[in-house]
Amino acid sequence: MGDLLLLGAAFAFGVGSALLPMFLNAELYVVGMGAFVPDSLLWLAIISLGVGTVLGKWFVFELARKGSSKLRSVDRPASHGKWRVRLRRVSDWMLGLLDRPYLGSITVMSSCLFGVPPLAIVTIMSGASNQPRWLFLNMVFIGRTIQFLAIAYVIHGVV
Repeated sequence: MGDLLLLGAAFAFGVGSALLPMFLNAELYVVGMGAFVPDSLLWLAIISLGVGTVLGKWFVFELARKGSSKLRSVDRPASHGKWRVRLRRVSDWMLGLLDRPYLGSITVMSSCLFGVPPLAIVTIMSGASNQPRWLFLNMVFIGRTIQFLAIAYVIHGVV
């Protein structure tokens, strides 16, 4: 019963972190899981978290797809500083790839693995662009699951 509760909690946290990434940080949740969840259950809890994340991102993706005409007119504030300008250029270039159905998956995967550009922004922009739903959701699942497994097993090996 405790194992099922852990998997349900991981799934629920995945959904919550996809919907409210500023308040529920999935990476920190994975650090805790890596430190306290036994080996035999860790990978299954990570998969559950990944599935929950995909479900939450799917919801945001669909909202953006339905309201895409309103999203295209949003301007982002200018950033200052040498590294910020470079990061912004790379981020803008990667967000521009989202208008190409299959090249945009590179942006989604990079966002999932490295956080550049932020996945919350990529999710909204993907929904407003030509990204195929199935490709977006698969890239989110694969990328986030790889990231979560890497974090969890690094922490698990350290503790």
